[in-house]
Amino acid sequence: MYFLLPSIGYWFARNAIRLEKQKREQEHDLRVAERNLMEANLAFLKNQINPHFLFNSLNFLYAQVYPYSEETAKGILLLSDIMRYALKEDDNNGKVMLEKEVQHLHNYIAINQLRFNQRLQIQFEISGSLQFMMILPLVLITFVENCFKHGELSDPQNPLLIQITTVNNQLTFRTRNKKRDGPKEKSTGIGLDNTQRRLDMVYPERYVLTVNDEQDYYTCTLIIEL
Repeated sequence: MYFLLPSIGYWFARNAIRLEKQKREQEHDLRVAERNLMEANLAFLKNQINPHFLFNSLNFLYAQVYPYSEETAKGILLLSDIMRYALKEDDNNGKVMLEKEVQHLHNYIAINQLRFNQRLQIQFEISGSLQFMMILPLVLITFVENCFKHGELSDPQNPLLIQITTVNNQLTFRTRNKKRDGPKEKSTGIGLDNTQRRLDMVYPERYVLTVNDEQDYYTCTLIIEL
């Protein structure tokens, strides 16, 4: 009896360690599978559009429209830049320069300003340097699209607030919008849930996302160690 107890305890401990190891391996395999599926889905979507045909068509439309409406022609150029950014290959290890991601935000806002005759109330603030920093592409745009989908953007007293702050290698991105009572803008983004999964895979334990859903206002704050 006295000689069996240590053996039984050792067996249980060893078995527990083995099960924990198997659990970690399964979780790792699941994360890899989810990432592979996401990349496959993105590649599938990209392959549905022939970029050469798309951009040639947009250039043709730009040339045809420009003599009649510079505003419409500008919108076509903005759309071309937006599509080019969304369809292009990543610059380095799945990431792009932060400056390009921010320019994508500016293009998205500019084309919507054209749609609504420059009536949208948007306050865009940048503090710190954007140079030499890289980020997972099409992350920040998801939060901005969400503001356009649900926000009241025509009230001068309550503009959409977009803030970008960089300190060393830390990026703080914040959006705050007044909620809209009427119809919501339809979003074409990848969605907040999908964005969080991408952040989990690329920045594990290196980001904090805080959502404050108040009665009249919606605020998102994303902090990433790039």
